[in-house]
Amino acid sequence: MNWERFLAEGEKAVRIVRAGLRKRNINAGESIVTQFNTDEDVPVYDDKGNKLFWISVKSVSGSIEDPIRQMPSNYKGWMCGEVESKQWVMPPSVIIWYCLKTNVAWGAITPTRPSTKWIIFPDRYGVVIDKRKTALTGQVHYLYPSYCVPNEQIISKNEVINYIQQLAQPL
Repeated sequence: MNWERFLAEGEKAVRIVRAGLRKRNINAGESIVTQFNTDEDVPVYDDKGNKLFWISVKSVSGSIEDPIRQMPSNYKGWMCGEVESKQWVMPPSVIIWYCLKTNVAWGAITPTRPSTKWIIFPDRYGVVIDKRKTALTGQVHYLYPSYCVPNEQIISKNEVINYIQQLAQPL
């Protein structure tokens, strides 16, 4: 696998999630880039075209059937974004992880203050090698401190869908 294929996996996961939401009559839009140069993977709109919220989609490698049991052993939670990313200025309402090999999805609801409910891992840059990125590029890359959602904050695909449907309902 090369870097372009890695990026294509993420785009494929976003397309699959968007299509699933549209199938459930959620007005899920195309990805947009914000003024901070961050991606909003799946913006959700009302029937008048006003953006209500957005969803962050994370592709997952491997064959995950049960995200609670199969969390990587050295992880403290499912990673969902670098702490210093500008995406947290206007954070996603929901995070969805999608495993392309198994078609299993799960998620988390973004708390008002992620640092109060989620874990930051690693605690500093330069201590944990990003094995996937290093293998793809042939150069050593380290994980940036990222928000990780602990198991007790993970919700099922059906719970994610129900929550999104509630958020998308007209007032």
